[in-house]
Amino acid sequence: MSKKIITIILALAAVCGEANAQPKVGGRCPSPIYSRDFSKMEVLDTTRLRVRYAFCAEKINDPKTYIDLQRLDVGRRIVKYYSQFVYLSDSLIMHWHKANPNSQTGQSWLGEGGRGKGQWSEYEWSDYFFENGQLTEYSQMPQWLNKYDSWYTEPAPKQQWTLHGETQTIIGYQCQRATCRFRGRDFEAWFAPSIPVKRGPWKFQGLPGLILKVYDKDKLYTFEAIGLETRKYPITRFKQFKNYHRSTREKVWKMQRQWHENWFKAVDFHKATMDAAGNMIIGEAVSIYTPYNPLELE
Repeated sequence: MSKKIITIILALAAVCGEANAQPKVGGRCPSPIYSRDFSKMEVLDTTRLRVRYAFCAEKINDPKTYIDLQRLDVGRRIVKYYSQFVYLSDSLIMHWHKANPNSQTGQSWLGEGGRGKGQWSEYEWSDYFFENGQLTEYSQMPQWLNKYDSWYTEPAPKQQWTLHGETQTIIGYQCQRATCRFRGRDFEAWFAPSIPVKRGPWKFQGLPGLILKVYDKDKLYTFEAIGLETRKYPITRFKQFKNYHRSTREKVWKMQRQWHENWFKAVDFHKATMDAAGNMIIGEAVSIYTPYNPLELE
């Protein structure tokens, strides 16, 4: 792997300082610098329901406090789950390049981004597709690790839910409480029996109604619906996903955790200084371990 160098220690300190300010569920990984190509997309289905979820919101009415804003697109054949913030940024970048064809600079992010802006997380930079009982995840990796962009397919996970009698209202819908243990964590969910869609955010599904809120018992990870609409939208997939490496969930999970725990080591990051003659002197490798607590523990 080619060495990534930084010319002054102050710049390295800035990177570390920004990372330390990120939420506890994130690591030190900068977001990818390459946007997806909107000119090469394929339409797979059409939505009959679109739900927007706040991911790890500090204040549910303030998108600036979210780590991410995410979408669940439910079609007749296909269900897609993905980041609205990332999707819209990629779209704006495409339009920016069209408006500035002769520019010598580029854009890595445009538009709203919440408090996770600029930091990579697999929950923001992965697109999930459910079809015929299978789940396919396309995972875009952090900055300088794009050669590891990967995809895998597995049987769509099924949670074993226990229903409870408690209720609460979420975005105007009466919801019932349910609990489960899934891949090493205990979760609590609130689903709307009046919406007969057995889906929810991320990989959650299988309740007798749409899941509008779900979180682990420690509330490290929270998903809460903030809006729902029944307009028809195309459900699309980027054609460049075909260039990702085929892998397995276990291998992708291990890579994602590795990047979070020590992104600097993964990209072979080195300090550098300038001597009196203006020559760059490459110094020691940077290795900064960050404990990481993923949504899936196994």
